[in-house]
Amino acid sequence: DKYQNNISAAERRELTVVAKSLSAYNYIKERILVGDFPPKADISEKRLQEELGISRTPIHEALKRLEDERFVETYSRKGTFVTDVTMEVVRDLYETRLLIEPSITRDAVGLLPREWMEDLRRRLMEERPFQERKDIHAVMALDTELHTTVASYCTNAFLRDSLRLVYEHDRRIRLKTERNPAQVRFSQREHVTMLEAMLAGDKERTEQLARSHVIHSRDLTYESLGFLKSDLLT
Repeated sequence: DKYQNNISAAERRELTVVAKSLSAYNYIKERILVGDFPPKADISEKRLQEELGISRTPIHEALKRLEDERFVETYSRKGTFVTDVTMEVVRDLYETRLLIEPSITRDAVGLLPREWMEDLRRRLMEERPFQERKDIHAVMALDTELHTTVASYCTNAFLRDSLRLVYEHDRRIRLKTERNPAQVRFSQREHVTMLEAMLAGDKERTEQLARSHVIHSRDLTYESLGFLKSDLLT
């Protein structure tokens, strides 16, 4: 088209690198988030080039972006490694959630589609037996749906971007924690209560419930990972 005819060959090459870099970024990040590249894993740029069929430059650019977002860390003469899920990471993540989540959940009252809230509440109330790990993961997926949907209605772009990154790192933390059925049920009911407050249009109660939920989730995560409660920031 006219635009394509007006850009130079150098600009085309740059656009191609950008597109390939974004593709590599999404590919590597998703493999980290699902656990294919676990904490402390060595990431081979050469292997990624072979898997994706692209040159070193877009891989390098993707890894730089992932390092900025604290998914990987690079050491001179050693290589690039997936960052570990440390006590500091968990503590910082929940401190951020406590600062942002209660207020944006309150602000979402009256904005979220009522039909979606009622449907999610219904799905959360279907307390089917936990016969396999996948049953627990299915309920936890509803947890993710609630938080990411609420965040998507936040009008502050900076807060939205912060929460997107926080929730992505939270996926990594969940891979390291094994919640038992009783813990998942309790969280499930917390979400139902929160949705009921939102459906009732009660902003103050919604904010209080959101704060309590984050604190409870934080305590369970610390317990699952064997961290001391004295290490918590209150």
